[in-house]
Amino acid sequence: MASRRRGEELEQAILDAAFEEFREAGYAAFTMEGVAKRAGTSKPVVYRRWSSKVEILIACVSSRLPQAETVPDTGTLRGDIVALVTLAHRRMRQIGQTAMLGMLADVGANPELRSILVTNLVSELTSLLERAVWTRAVDRGELEWGHLTERLRRLPIDLVRNEFIIFGTVTAETVESIVDEVVAPALRARGATV
Repeated sequence: MASRRRGEELEQAILDAAFEEFREAGYAAFTMEGVAKRAGTSKPVVYRRWSSKVEILIACVSSRLPQAETVPDTGTLRGDIVALVTLAHRRMRQIGQTAMLGMLADVGANPELRSILVTNLVSELTSLLERAVWTRAVDRGELEWGHLTERLRRLPIDLVRNEFIIFGTVTAETVESIVDEVVAPALRARGATV
């Protein structure tokens, strides 16, 4: 007899099921019932953790963000930004432009969901930038914490997300252009060495 999953094990199984449901059904046809069936659990178990498909998809995306230690340490601030933005874009491609637009439309109409998005995804991405890029740059002497405003802290991710949502694709050249034409000049204007 199989043991009953609980806690983190069950939560991860549900998030994995949500990702598979999303990949096969797409955003519009994604259902909590489909997630529960794939996870081998009940709908009430899923709804106890997440009250809507947007909430579970935000959690699913958050759980698949790159970890700071997976972002290559290139030895330069510019290189680290390019590496992180490239990884973030790969994750965005897994989600897809249509799904991101659908999620944003649903979030835009619901202040509670907007708060969940900011708390669980935007804050996590900003924290990832801090751990994988800004801290390394401070340690190398390329940057001081005082150089970073709140918007600058999340600017690289904000720009690549906007590019992906509007245009649907982000090439390596686009990433380098974002870094060289926007992010680096903004950081240099505040005293950073990029």
